[in-house]
Amino acid sequence: MPLDKMGRAILAQLGRDARTSWQALGRQVHLTGQAVATRVQQMVDDGTIRRFTVVRGDLQRYFVTVFMDTPRFDAFEAFLQAHADVESASKIAGEGCYHVVLACADPAGLEAFTGAMQHYGRYKVASEMRRVKD
Repeated sequence: MPLDKMGRAILAQLGRDARTSWQALGRQVHLTGQAVATRVQQMVDDGTIRRFTVVRGDLQRYFVTVFMDTPRFDAFEAFLQAHADVESASKIAGEGCYHVVLACADPAGLEAFTGAMQHYGRYKVASEMRRVKD
């Protein structure tokens, strides 16, 4: 469902401060708090908002491009879902089959992840040097 002007305004405000109350957000976009809550719930229901989360700044992020050697995509996706350090994962077109963002407390987390996924395929890793934009 395409977003209207009000939906975009609500998302922009939530992007700046997702902890704001519905009432405070309503004042910013000229709606009641109840109307904002209803609009946000509609965006959750239709998939516009996929999750509410915290992005930790104390973890090292690794960007892993996975090149599958086997067509066991369902098994690999289940592996990704079960791995606690996987912050996000996407099936991609272009170079590689998956792009995985791994958030670990130390390099041992990366080593454990890559060791466990070796039987699915090859990979290349890039490390985050500093975050430019959240």
